[in-house]
Amino acid sequence: MRIADHATWDRGFPVKYLLVQEDEDGVEQLWGRCTGVEGFFVDPVPPPREILTLRGCRPDGLLSEVLAEPDVSLRCLGDVCVEVCDDEKPVQWWTLADAVVVAHQPHQADPERYDIVLGAGVRSEESFFELPATSHFELFAGTRVAAASAGRCSGVDGLFKARVDLAPVPMELIGCEPAEPLLAALRRPRRSERDWAYLLVLDRHGAVMASRSVGLAITGTRPSVLGGILVDITLTDGGNDRPSLAARPIWAEWYQGSPTEPNLWAPYDS
Repeated sequence: MRIADHATWDRGFPVKYLLVQEDEDGVEQLWGRCTGVEGFFVDPVPPPREILTLRGCRPDGLLSEVLAEPDVSLRCLGDVCVEVCDDEKPVQWWTLADAVVVAHQPHQADPERYDIVLGAGVRSEESFFELPATSHFELFAGTRVAAASAGRCSGVDGLFKARVDLAPVPMELIGCEPAEPLLAALRRPRRSERDWAYLLVLDRHGAVMASRSVGLAITGTRPSVLGGILVDITLTDGGNDRPSLAARPIWAEWYQGSPTEPNLWAPYDS
């Protein structure tokens, strides 16, 4: 599929997005093209807050510094990574998002250790939740690229339990001209293992700026607010790798084309 063949149309507004899927042979097929997408920029939905207790903890780094302060109540640790290790290596990874120290006290069996109560959102980085027969827990705090040891503990109460998956965040394709594969999906909705496609983001020259995965499950279709034969389509799941709201002005810069002078990004934060 040649992007240039689909990047323009005879309308008063530009094509800004192409919906593309690869077939079983890896050949790209056009599913549709549209001029707008609502819900492309989305801040991640934080997981529900929970109470967890780090049992028999030997704190290190940031966690040790927090416990050394006179009043540690509600002191934020940021994201804390929990590695569940067996006798040989880490086997599971969890994230305690935006973790806050609620309280701590000496561990009953060893006064040199602590039981530390945290409030946090819990995200699993794996699809299995069973505790190894012999295990210990390594803790890391800091940014993803500069996480440092925060200690280790013998158990984490409240970590291993069933949780409800967060509802997917929908996305709306505005002013969409469906190609035949998408028309067929609209006529006979069905689910399959290939219910994902790529949303290609074009700049004003028709070049591909970025590609994002989106679900093809369709919640609703209606005549487009832009009129003509176009339609507006609501996708049930707009994917997990959408840029944040804070990134919108940067994407607007890129839409104009590649930078032509240095330091255009200087006004933005990290």
